[in-house]
This record gives sequence, C-alpha cells and structure tokens, in this order.
Amino acid sequence: MTAAVTAVAARDADALREARTRLRAVDELQVRDVLHGLTLGLIEQAFPDGLDAADLRALLGDVLRSAAAWLPELDAYPVAVVLTGVLSVHEADAPPLDPEVLPIACAAVVSHLVQRLGVPLDAELARVFDELRQAQTMEMP
Repeated sequence: MTAAVTAVAARDADALREARTRLRAVDELQVRDVLHGLTLGLIEQAFPDGLDAADLRALLGDVLRSAAAWLPELDAYPVAVVLTGVLSVHEADAPPLDPEVLPIACAAVVSHLVQRLGVPLDAELARVFDELRQAQTMEMP
C-alpha cells in the first residue's frame, strides 16, 4: 500500500498501476482488512466529531479534484464506494465494482487523508497491523 499511496502523492499513474498489480497479487481478504483499518482510522482522525453528509461530499470532491488532472479514469463511484464502505453505509446490493479500480480509489483516499492530516503513512500502517494482530489474538466467545 505504501507504493500506491506514494504514487498518488507523486501523481505517477504508471507507478500507481504497478502498485495496484502488486496489491492484487496479495491475499484479497488481508489487503481489504488493512485498507479498511487504514482508511477508517484516517477518517476518524480527520473528522473526530463524526462525518456528516456535507463532510462526505467535500471529501469525495477533494479526492476527485486532486486526481482529475493526472488520473482521469478515476470515477466518483469507486471513491464513493471506498468512503461509504469503510463507514458501513454502502449498499450491499449496489452495482459491482471493477476490482482493478478499488485499490486505486483507496490509495487516492488514503493519500489525500495522510497529506491532510500530516501523518506518516508508516506509522498509520503500524497502527493498523497492531490492531489486526490484537484482533486475531483475542479469544472469540
């Protein structure tokens, strides 16, 4: 994920596509868990009082405007799916999303939030891995 977010920050579409290919080669469930935890944690930091509809629209617009000049194939729908999915408000019966597009949309969202917050991506990833490790070691009732 680091390579994908770095590629977004550098506005390097080729590097982003290469990073996506590497992400798609890893276990999908593991990638999804990491991306979910990373994106949710960043949203919670960016909006500590909660995210309302206006905040969501503004965040969606910010991400899309940032990507429009160098990544014109990124549509609003996959970015909206990333944002609504991580917040658990995405419709389960919504149209399917191309699995090639989802990592790119997620990288765009994460890159925007990391820059907005001024936090190091490595530290955020370490937080997510710690949370996942802790969740895996907890006893289930």
